[in-house]
Amino acid sequence: MTVASKLLSGDRRVAPGVLIAAALLSVGPVAAAVLPNGAPVGIVVQGIVLGTANGLLAIGLILIYRTNRIVNFAYGSLGSVAGLFGVQLYLKSGWNYFAAMGLAVGLGLILGGIVEFVVIRRFTKSSRLVLTVATIGLAQVLGGMELLMPTFFGGQSGPLGGFASPMRRGVLTIEPVIFTGDHVLILVIVPVVIGALTWFLGRTDAGIAMRAAAENLDRARLLGIPVAKLSTLVWVVGGGLSALTYVLTVPSKGAVPTGLAGPGLLLPALAAAVLARMHSLPVAFFAAIGLGALEQVVFWSGNVPSAADVVFLLVILGGLLFRRDRMGRLSDTSSSWTDTAVARPVPFELRRLPEVRIAKVVLYGLLAAGAIAAPFVYGSSATTTLSLTLVWAMVAISLVVLTGWGGHISLGQFAIVGVGAVSAGNMVNKLDADLFVSLLVAGVVGGVVALLLGLPALRIRGLFLAVTTLAFAVALDSYFLNPTYFNEWIPSPIVRPDLWQRFPLERAKAMYFLCLAFLVLFAFLARGVRRARAGRVLIAARDNRRAAEAASVPTTGVILSGFVFSGILAGIAGGLHVIVLHGARIGSYQPVQSLEVFSMAVIGGLGSVGGVLLGVFSLRALQDVSAQYRLLITGTSLLAVLLVVPGGLGQVALNVRDRFLRFVANRRGLLVPSLVADVRHAPEHATAEEDHPEDEVDLLAGALTGGRRR
Repeated sequence: MTVASKLLSGDRRVAPGVLIAAALLSVGPVAAAVLPNGAPVGIVVQGIVLGTANGLLAIGLILIYRTNRIVNFAYGSLGSVAGLFGVQLYLKSGWNYFAAMGLAVGLGLILGGIVEFVVIRRFTKSSRLVLTVATIGLAQVLGGMELLMPTFFGGQSGPLGGFASPMRRGVLTIEPVIFTGDHVLILVIVPVVIGALTWFLGRTDAGIAMRAAAENLDRARLLGIPVAKLSTLVWVVGGGLSALTYVLTVPSKGAVPTGLAGPGLLLPALAAAVLARMHSLPVAFFAAIGLGALEQVVFWSGNVPSAADVVFLLVILGGLLFRRDRMGRLSDTSSSWTDTAVARPVPFELRRLPEVRIAKVVLYGLLAAGAIAAPFVYGSSATTTLSLTLVWAMVAISLVVLTGWGGHISLGQFAIVGVGAVSAGNMVNKLDADLFVSLLVAGVVGGVVALLLGLPALRIRGLFLAVTTLAFAVALDSYFLNPTYFNEWIPSPIVRPDLWQRFPLERAKAMYFLCLAFLVLFAFLARGVRRARAGRVLIAARDNRRAAEAASVPTTGVILSGFVFSGILAGIAGGLHVIVLHGARIGSYQPVQSLEVFSMAVIGGLGSVGGVLLGVFSLRALQDVSAQYRLLITGTSLLAVLLVVPGGLGQVALNVRDRFLRFVANRRGLLVPSLVADVRHAPEHATAEEDHPEDEVDLLAGALTGGRRR
């Protein structure tokens, strides 16, 4: 009996899914008895209907996860691009509604296959975490295409909103909801799709092979199963399910471009998939139904739609923490972010040579001259934009510490920036505190929030930590940092204070130089930490936690200290950010910004401070470019960097520098071993007897206790 067939046959192992759905649905009667507005039956039924559609989305997420071992953050964008094309055909080109929507689903199937063949297959030999990050770039590319699409039909980009489909007429009323033909269509089509999926997975050779590959990929290869072709087939199915979900829900929910809203639109399906341990299709389906009902009850009870994002965050966090030991062997595929170029110092043999010292002085002199001259060349508006770029660079440095050196992916770094911004803004506005005291408080608050995020990281790593931080960013932006609900918390407007009563920060130049000074301070602090023992143990815990523990490294404290230090940097950056913007507003700290700054850091190179600065300044130069083209450029650049130069632009710069150093060494007749071979490679076919882990521990212990490399 197949996994999918359990959904219809009543197999007893479906019980966990039914129990989860029942537990979530039980919130309805409790809410009806406790909440002032109650929980009318119509609201619960509406949630169940919409939850069944999200169930298809969750099933697609799990199918791709079990085949490719990744969390596909581009999954919603696949369906949005295809579905929006069908909607535009119906609204702008006068197509028959059912023909346009059918074509959209077909396009989703084709687009899923194309994406797997053109993009995903190129990352076959990469780590699963790198491939997961690649889906973020893919989501940006698809989001840009989605924003561009209305222009091809003579419209304007932006949210489409709901529209009247031919089935808009009311069919049934269950107070206070009028159910239309659109709701009936969901209830008719979803069981048919589930039945078709059941037949496909249980009765066809391709479906059985997909199940075998999902259970054990290596064994499937040994049995001669064409895993690559099956991966394409899974993405075809996933693209079709995503497009179908979009088509079924867009008349009532409206079309919010994923390029603007980001992967946060996946939260309901992600929450259901996490409750299913990214494994069980029936559990995911029933969990999605229960979460749909819970979401609608939350909407109705307080008329606070954003509160549902908080619920999804709690569900995801609880599902990962309390079911972490049951995630199965698939969870072991998650890894830390190690595909980063290490910024090697200039070899000791060359660093004091005149030509090397002159080149270094010239380079840093040009950078300093450009930074100092910028506000005198550009106007006030451009200078303010440069100040914001400097703040983004500070956030990117915090990602170097957390992700590049610590190995923990954070897709919610701008949420910590927002917390720091609110803290500093309130200190300045309400307490008239000194600016530096306010920034210090922002750093402390950012460190505390990062510590709270770091506690789950002791049990949740890699792919699932990325999901958790994304959910945190969505909930914080839409609910806690929303002036609609907490107007007293959000500082706006803010009058920039005078620095030491001599430098009015209302002048764009003064604000710019303050941000520049903090950026330089952050860069020196980060480089100092990297060269100290704290940086070495952080990287050791990232690369091999067991070996680090064998070398007496307190890895738990090291991991948490990395989170805290990163949070302090992000919190202070948030304090500066809110001062530059004269306050915080709705959408000042969106999840999309977290994805953008993460993409910039990866493009620049998460292994070094200089690399991420290069990435931020390169891509923030596109700030005046329209959103759709900026997404296309950023997403394409991210994919290209991950595929061609995993170390980012920083790696390219290091290669150029090393070529210059080799030229100097050859000209001087010097032999510099670190420029010839500075990486120890293991034999390609090393056996277990040839691999000595005790040697690795000894090497690690020496690195941790030794001085600075020469």
